[in-house]
Amino acid sequence: MKKFFLNPSRFRLVYLLTLFFTNVVVIREIALVAQYVLMPWAGLIIYFYYIRNRRIFKIKYVKYLILYLVSCTVTALININSNFGWNMLINAHIAICFFVFYGLHTEKNRRRIYREINILAKLVILFTTVLNICAFPFACMSMGFELYGYECIIYENRLTGFFINPNLLGFISAVSIIFAHMLTKAPLLKGRGSKNPNKWLLFIASGFNLVCLYLSDSNASFVFLVVYALTYVFFRVFKERELMNWRLLLKKTFSFIAMGLAVCIILVGTRLLTGYTVSLLAAGTQVQLPDSMTQTISPGEFIEAATEPVTFKHQNKNLDSGRIRLLMEAAIIFINYPLFGMGKANLVPYAQQYIEGGLHFSDLHNGYVTILVCSGIVGFVIFLAFAIHLCRHMVKSLFMEKKNLRRTIFPCLFSFIFSYCVYSLFEKALLYEQSFMVLIFWAVLGYASVFMLKYDHINDRIRFKFNKKEERDADYYDAPTDIEVADEELEEKN
Repeated sequence: MKKFFLNPSRFRLVYLLTLFFTNVVVIREIALVAQYVLMPWAGLIIYFYYIRNRRIFKIKYVKYLILYLVSCTVTALININSNFGWNMLINAHIAICFFVFYGLHTEKNRRRIYREINILAKLVILFTTVLNICAFPFACMSMGFELYGYECIIYENRLTGFFINPNLLGFISAVSIIFAHMLTKAPLLKGRGSKNPNKWLLFIASGFNLVCLYLSDSNASFVFLVVYALTYVFFRVFKERELMNWRLLLKKTFSFIAMGLAVCIILVGTRLLTGYTVSLLAAGTQVQLPDSMTQTISPGEFIEAATEPVTFKHQNKNLDSGRIRLLMEAAIIFINYPLFGMGKANLVPYAQQYIEGGLHFSDLHNGYVTILVCSGIVGFVIFLAFAIHLCRHMVKSLFMEKKNLRRTIFPCLFSFIFSYCVYSLFEKALLYEQSFMVLIFWAVLGYASVFMLKYDHINDRIRFKFNKKEERDADYYDAPTDIEVADEELEEKN
């Protein structure tokens, strides 16, 4: 039992997949119960594996993580009369993110970590693709149904499939596409049975999930995927190990801009084309089920097809989807609790006290603003210090390594992290939410930190070297010719 329960890799896989299924309507209720049942398992790992063995002090930049947890605890104590238990539960979730997921780079068994990455990527791709395949035919026929209080397949003219909302379908589809890209790299595990899946299967699954992402009309998830592609292109263009000159720098810059524009145009164009094509298909195959059929289905009931076919066009005329209003409401709350914040569990109830009508949504839909409002200036500065140190270390390890990293997944992991940081500007991500969306970020951050410490260049100085053609030419012409050398030798003999 000790060997089973004190295996952090096993816990991470079980916990991540449990949180994945909290987004799936059919199994959501069971997964919600399971995620809280699994938290004591994480407590055992943190105590016996990290604290008791003093492995916790080997976590890179752990002092900032501990200080942030102390700050969050102080925030909960200051607001002890309001949701103290829930705030401490959120702190426990943050500790799991920090130590069990990000702190995985302290584990000595690297082969186990590589196996974990392979298993996680394959299972996420498999589950996402299967769920999307099951939902796609219903979407093409403009059919939907209600199950456990959720509208499945289509919600507000957007593909939601069997997920609880379209944004989650879009995000998980984007993650599966990125994981498929990672699996096209060289196998992490050397030896028998270590081959990656067939690239054509990965390509087909990625293409299909990309179509589903388009139909979900999730702008934030679309930006997430676009930024990932651009970041990876940036690495491929500027990682060449060669002496730079101004002409080559301009050439690389224009190449990156051209390739970036091509990526954006292709993705945006295929998105528009996909929505138009599937809407025509839905209009031509619109199905309306008889009442006798809808009455016999339990626990959900089929929703009759609308009089107008689904067009998969964005219905919300407000481009920012209310996020500017949320920023103004966040400013009002922050002014009242600027130093230590009020705690994540108090966000909605405190908003009802200071804002007429309460918070526009149940969350601020901005990971950074949420940290600032909920943990105050003190917590935000501590978290920002951790982020800056980690970013500096990871960038140096990636771009200063002389070894060719194109066949590794390190550039993919780095691109994922950077694009997720951009994605966090638009969604309730990054830290506080006990969800697959948040935990997958900390898992990828942990995997990337393994490579960051493997190719460690934190103590190396960043130097920009530009070769000067004029100096090379001068050296070439100043060199003595064969005739001059022969004349000098003749003079010495005489």
